Amino acid sequence: MVICLAAVLWMATGSLRALPVLTYSRFLEQVRAGRVASVVVIASSSGATQARCRLTDGNSVRTVLPSDYRDALLAMHDKLVNVEIQDPSLGLPRLLINATPFLVLLGTWIFLVIGKFPRHCRPGAPG
Repeated sequence: MVICLAAVLWMATGSLRALPVLTYSRFLEQVRAGRVASVVVIASSSGATQARCRLTDGNSVRTVLPSDYRDALLAMHDKLVNVEIQDPSLGLPRLLINATPFLVLLGTWIFLVIGKFPRHCRPGAPG
């Protein structure tokens, strides 16, 4: 179950890792040039903040915003960039809820496979 949960978490974060990285300075240049259509900021209580950006040409990139990213917000506001701020605490519960059917099927499969072993071959069985 732990391996499956780790795989689900890895797949969920894989889309963010696969995006090209834009430095903060380059991100601000792109915003000021009007090349950023939307930004999803993944709020963080610690230092830097992850953000996914959709450019006007349809490409997606990611960047890391500093803890105080007021300048970026002002620039995005001036250029009418659609900004969404997500609460990161909602990510894991939503992921677990979405993974529940898969985990139930996996648990059922494991139960059925173990049930096919003769009693004396089961782990922890005497003799």
